[in-house]
Parts: sequence; C-alpha cells; structure tokens
Amino acid sequence: MLRLMFIALWLAALTGCGGGSSDGEAKPTASPGERAKAKAETKAAFKRREVPVSVVTVELGSIDASYQATATLSAVEEALVVARSQGVVETIFVEEGMAVAAGTTLAQLDTRRLSLDLARTETNVESLKRAFDRSKQLFEKKMISPDTYDQARFNYEREVATLALQAHDLNEATIRAPIAGVITMRHIKVGNTLQPNAQAFEMKRSDLIEAIVAVPEQELLKMAPGQSATVSVDALAGRAFAGEVLRVAPEVNPATGTFRVTVQLPNPDQALKPGMFARVDILYDRYENARLVSREALITERKRQYVYLVSDKTVTQRDVETGYTQDEKIEVLSGLEAGDQVVVRGQSALKEGSQIRVVQ
Repeated sequence: MLRLMFIALWLAALTGCGGGSSDGEAKPTASPGERAKAKAETKAAFKRREVPVSVVTVELGSIDASYQATATLSAVEEALVVARSQGVVETIFVEEGMAVAAGTTLAQLDTRRLSLDLARTETNVESLKRAFDRSKQLFEKKMISPDTYDQARFNYEREVATLALQAHDLNEATIRAPIAGVITMRHIKVGNTLQPNAQAFEMKRSDLIEAIVAVPEQELLKMAPGQSATVSVDALAGRAFAGEVLRVAPEVNPATGTFRVTVQLPNPDQALKPGMFARVDILYDRYENARLVSREALITERKRQYVYLVSDKTVTQRDVETGYTQDEKIEVLSGLEAGDQVVVRGQSALKEGSQIRVVQ
C-alpha cells in the first residue's frame, strides 16, 4: 500500500513540472539588421568616450650634451719609497693614513757605523790636507818631484770624495717623503734590516684625484681639454664632485678601439680615495633656448618617433625629430613649438582623433 502511494505522488509531481512550460509565451528575437545597428551604436559610443590622460607643455630651456662612463679613481702622484742605504730600521715616525709634506722624515735607520766611518774619514782628510799643503810648498821650491806632489794631491782628493760619499750615505739613512701625500702602505717594521732599494712605504697625493675614462673612438671629436665634468661615487651617495678634462690621449688603442680621457678634480676634504669606482659625466656641448619635452611623451615605432599633440579635447599624431637627452628631458628639433601640449600618460588607449579628458 505505501509503495503504491509513493508512486502516485511521484507521477503527480512529474506531471505538474512538465505542464508549467506549455503556458509560457516565446520572447521576440532581434533581427540581424537590428543587431548590426546596435553594435554600430555601441562602437560609435566607445569611440566618442573621453580617454583620461596627463599632458605637459613644450618649454624653452637649456640642455647639456654629455658623455657618461665609469672609471676607477687614481692619485695624480704616487711614490714607492725605498731605502737608499743598508741598515737596520731604528725608528718609524709615520703610519698608514697619515698626510705628510714633501721631505718629512718617515723612518730612521741605525747610523752608528756610518757615523764612525765618517768621523774616521774626516780625520784622514785633515791629515792628508796637511800633507798636501807641505808637498805644495816643497814643490814650489822645487824640493820634491812632480810625481810626489801629484801623489799627495791624489791622496787628498780621493779621501775628500770618500768623505762626501759617506756623508751622502749617512743622510740617506733617514728615509724621507719624496712627495706630499698620504701614506697608503707601510712595508717595514722596527728591527728590519734593509738593503738598498728595499721597499719601505707607499704614498699617494690626495689633494687631487684623477679619473681615466676609456672613450670609444667615434666620440673623439667631442672631447677636448678644459671641458667640465661631474664625478659621483657609490660610496658617497648624494654628492657630486666637479672637475675638468685635463688631457685627451692623441692615439686610439687598436685593441679596444678607445682612447684615454683624463679628468682631474680637487679633493680638499680627502673624501675621494684612490681605487674608488666612479661615474663620470663629461659635458661637451650645451644648447640654449632648446624646445624641451618629457621623454615620456615620445613614442617610438621602428624608425618613427611621434607624440600625441593636444588640440582642444582631441589628439593628433605628430612626427618629431629629437636631439640631445638630459635626465627626463629630450630636445625637439622639429615637429613641435614652445607652448604645445602633448600627452605623457595614457597614450596606449589613444588613436588619431581620440577625445581626451585631462587629469593630473
């Protein structure tokens, strides 16, 4: 009995669901012509929409043309200080990092033996001088032969030369700075025995710094001594150091196709150190009253360069010829005039004749 009641209820529900759809009315279908017209109206409305853009005005100003490169800073002068005589290091007067003047005593070798040799030779010189004077008097009276006189003069002059040589060795036992600069390395310690030409110190002049730039040969005619340059280093972020081109190499390196340009800059506060990695900007030309526009306005497609020029609320494509570039500005040689407005943001949604809405 329960099974028959369940089957009856299921059939009733199935009949009710199927019957509901027979009473509905069919919706009208648009004709192909109406659909095409609606599509055209939608397309026209899309074209008439205002594209939000940002614009800038072409301005007159100066622009610099410069060559940018990297270089390693080096000292204008540097010296490897060596011992000039043999001896044991007795005293060291300087340490690395100290600035010294030319002629400053850097170290002293033991001079006791040299001093004794010098004193002995001085005594010999005095004795031989007296002997020579006697020989000269006797020779003038023709009481000795010329050979005896010449021998006395020779002995005296030889000992005088020996005295001068020993005095020079004694003076060279004091190691002095050959240039003004900073001690960059000390090779010796107290007690070391030095031989002639043994390395003692390294020093560099620090008040002037050089940056030697390798410039491609096609830039040769642009470089000249006296041109302004700006140098910056990563270690001193935010600081720029002014310098100038000191010299331009007269030949091109055939192996690299470059020539050397030396930039020199003052370093009064010793902030720049030899060996630092630097970025060098050499100014070789400057234009006044140039028409300048933001680089963001320029669109490049293959060999074509153009901008979107604003006229009322529409834009047109305008081909331009460009010149120098500096930072975010670019020089316009032709195609635009001062006061023209061009689009800098939103160009990707624009076409010739698009309507725009300026936003900042």
